[in-house]
Amino acid sequence: METKILSTSEQDIREAAEIIAAGGLVAFPTETVYGLGANALDPVAVGKVYKAKGRPSDNPMIVHISHKDDLTKLTDLMTSDMEILMDNCWPGPITMVVPAKDMIPRVTTGGLDTVAVRMPSSEVARRLITESGVPIAAPSANLSGHPSPTTYQHCIDDLMGRVDAIVCGEDCQVGIESTVIDMTGDTPMILRPGILTKEKLSEILGKEVIPDPALLKKPEISKETGNPVADPDFRPKSPGMKYKHYAPKAEMVIYRGSKEAVEDAIAKKKAELTAEGKTVEVIDYDDAESEKAAREFFARLRDCDKKGTDVILAAALSEQGVGFSVMNRMFKSAGYNIIDLNNEKGSDRTMIIALASDHGGYALKEEIKKHLKEKDKTLKLVDLGTHSEESVDYPVYGKACGEAVASGKADLGIVCCGTGIGISIAANKVKGVRCGLCTSVEMAHLTKEHNNANMIALGGRTTTPELACAIVDEWLDTEFAGGRHKRRTDMLDEM
Repeated sequence: METKILSTSEQDIREAAEIIAAGGLVAFPTETVYGLGANALDPVAVGKVYKAKGRPSDNPMIVHISHKDDLTKLTDLMTSDMEILMDNCWPGPITMVVPAKDMIPRVTTGGLDTVAVRMPSSEVARRLITESGVPIAAPSANLSGHPSPTTYQHCIDDLMGRVDAIVCGEDCQVGIESTVIDMTGDTPMILRPGILTKEKLSEILGKEVIPDPALLKKPEISKETGNPVADPDFRPKSPGMKYKHYAPKAEMVIYRGSKEAVEDAIAKKKAELTAEGKTVEVIDYDDAESEKAAREFFARLRDCDKKGTDVILAAALSEQGVGFSVMNRMFKSAGYNIIDLNNEKGSDRTMIIALASDHGGYALKEEIKKHLKEKDKTLKLVDLGTHSEESVDYPVYGKACGEAVASGKADLGIVCCGTGIGISIAANKVKGVRCGLCTSVEMAHLTKEHNNANMIALGGRTTTPELACAIVDEWLDTEFAGGRHKRRTDMLDEM
C-alpha cells in the first residue's frame, strides 16, 4: 500500500477526510498521542485498523468527535456528571465510557455494549473529524505493543505502507493517552489514568472518582505472551486493560525507593552493564517533573529502539497525581520488572500483619483477612480479635494491635471499629505507632508516603469491603518518601 504524507493545510486535511469517508485509514495528531483513524460507523474500515496495527479484536477503540452535541448520536445516556465533564474537560484528554447505540458496530466497541468517546482539543484532529462528516475510531497510531507515537516520524516508522495517509502535525503536548472514565455506574471509575487525574476529576465533579481496583495491583504476567494473565472471557472496557503495551525492544528495569538509593543503585548497575559491553539508557525524572515525564516518556523509549539500547534503567516516580499515570505506562513498558529497594533487606522474611477489631469492625476485618490471603499467600496474618460481633471495648483491641507492631512482633497493623476513629486513637496511644484513619485510597497512599504509617484504621459502618480492600492494597504497595518526611516521622516517634 502506498502511504501519502500530508500536511495540516486545509487542502491536505480535506484529502485526509475524504480518505476516512471512503473507508480508508489516516494517522493524525491529537494533543495526547497520534491516532490511527477510520470511520467509526463502518465495520469494514474499523477492521482495517485492527489489521494494520496487529491489534486484538477485543481491545475496544475510542471514538473521536468534533462537537459536544455529537455525543447524543452515539449514546442515549446523558447524566449531570457527564454534562459537568463535557463543560469542564471537553475538548480535552478525557474519554467517557457510555452505553452504545445500536448504530455503532460491535467491531468498534470490542464486542461490548458500551462505547468510549472523546472530543480532542487538537484543532487539527477536530478539523479532520468535521471534514470527514463521521465520528472517527482511533487507537494510537503504532504497531500493537510498541510505544505510543507522539511525533509524525513515529507513525512513519511503524505504519508506512500499512495505512493510506499520515498527517504530519506538531509533536503531541500531553504525551500519554487520555484518561478513560466509566460513566455507566453510580460512581465514576477511572479505567485508564491520564493527565486529568483522579484528584482533578473528583474536584470537578464534587464527588469521589475511584480508580478501577485493577490499576492498584500488579498483574500476573504470562511468560509466554508478556500479557497480563486474565480470564479468557474478560472483555476490557478500555484500551490498555488486557494486553501488553508500550514495550521497547530493550530490557527495561524500574528501580523504586528513596531518590538517593535509586540513583546509587542505577549508577552501580549501569557501570556493571557497561563493563559487560552493553549499552545502557537511564530514565530519571524528579517527582516535580511528572508532566514532563508524561510528555517525553514514549519518545525516550523509541529513541532507545533507534539507538539499539540493550538495557533501560528507570527511576520510579511517586505514584501520586500525574505520576500515577506515568507509572501506569512505565510499569507496563517494563513488563512490571521492578526492583523495590525499600524491600530488598529482609525480603526473604515473611511479612507479619496483625489485625484487630471491636464488634463494629468485625465483619470488615474478616473481609480484609480473606482479601489478603488471596492477594499474597506469603503474608502471615495474626488476628488479635475480637472473634465475634458480641459487644466489646475497642481500646483493648486497638492497644493490643499497637503493642504487637511497636514491639516488632508484627510488621504492620490493621484495626477496625464502627467508624475507625476510636480504635485508631487507642492504637496511637502506644509509643512507636503511627496509625492513620483512612477513608479513601488517596488517604491510604499519603499516610504511607508522607507519614510512614505502620498501622491503618478502617470503619466497618463507613467503608464498604471493596473500598477497604483497595485502601489496604494501596497502603501496602506505597513506599515511604523519606526526605523531609522522615524528619517529621522521627519527631512523631519521640512524642
